[in-house]
Amino acid sequence: MLVSWDHPKMLPRLLGFLALSLLACGSPTIVSRKEWGASSLTCRVPLSLPVPYLIIEQVTRMQCQDQITCSQVVRVLQSQYVHNKGWCDIAFNFLVGDDGKVYEGVGWYVQGLHTQGYNNVSLGIAFFGSKIGSPSPAALSATEDLIFFAIQNGYLSPKYIQPFLLKEETCLVPQHSEIPKKACPNITPRSAWEARETHCPQMNLPAKFVIIIHTAGKSCNESADCLVRVRDTQSFHIDNQDFCDIAYHFLVGQDGEVYEGVGWNIEGSHTYGYNDIALGIAFMGNFVEKPPNEASLKAAQSLIQCAVAKGYLTSNYLLMGHSDVSNILSPGQALYNIIKTWPHFKH
Repeated sequence: MLVSWDHPKMLPRLLGFLALSLLACGSPTIVSRKEWGASSLTCRVPLSLPVPYLIIEQVTRMQCQDQITCSQVVRVLQSQYVHNKGWCDIAFNFLVGDDGKVYEGVGWYVQGLHTQGYNNVSLGIAFFGSKIGSPSPAALSATEDLIFFAIQNGYLSPKYIQPFLLKEETCLVPQHSEIPKKACPNITPRSAWEARETHCPQMNLPAKFVIIIHTAGKSCNESADCLVRVRDTQSFHIDNQDFCDIAYHFLVGQDGEVYEGVGWNIEGSHTYGYNDIALGIAFMGNFVEKPPNEASLKAAQSLIQCAVAKGYLTSNYLLMGHSDVSNILSPGQALYNIIKTWPHFKH
């Protein structure tokens, strides 16, 4: 989730840090694209330097405190921008992790895709990885160093402007007469969790049913943990259960993110008799006694609405709990009590 840096308390704090004597700043530690494992750069629109604007945003809900985990988060972000949004690369020129390191995005010479109306005249920097919602002192210090470095090396004008962009600002954005379609949730693709390649039967689309499941194992609250959990689930299903692939079409973490399982077009292995006609959505964790959090519930509901909007699920679908069609505890009574209030539920 992206947010403009418009929190009334945090903006002055950030500007205060960045207004400190830049002459005291050093060179930033920049983790290169190769070091964080980037896919090949396909963006080619050059940036005219030095740019007059600096845009600072924050990526929320993805925590990391060290280079290994932060690199994994940046890879996930790149995959989301490329596979979900159809963009040519990660949106920002640089990202600053809560570990105090700067991660190269599209870099100094290529336009980012962070802020419509400003991409060709600005450097876009995004904070990420914070547990508390605001950047760490190390991240703020790294940003000071990065800005100083950009000015000293001719990438950013010494008289740069940092516009205060509200989410609703539209003055530089062309007005569109069309009503936008309902947005789908961010779906973390298979490549982000390093899925094994498989060749499984095709789905019968549109699906007629949605089956809600829980994995019954441990839940995950951070993207790095959820990526590992999905990868381990695929390995267990293939190696121990003799399934063709991971059993579910999609999985939902307690980080509020949706993770692609076999996806829309491939049969799952979740429910005998329904695998070719039902989308299996699995909440990662055990929800017999305690329900999933609000973020994950909203993500699942958004995914279902997206499936209907994109034609993967018939509009008169039926929604069921796993236990309605199998002799099993899944999805857990606490989760079942919630989904039975959802639209299209049928016991």
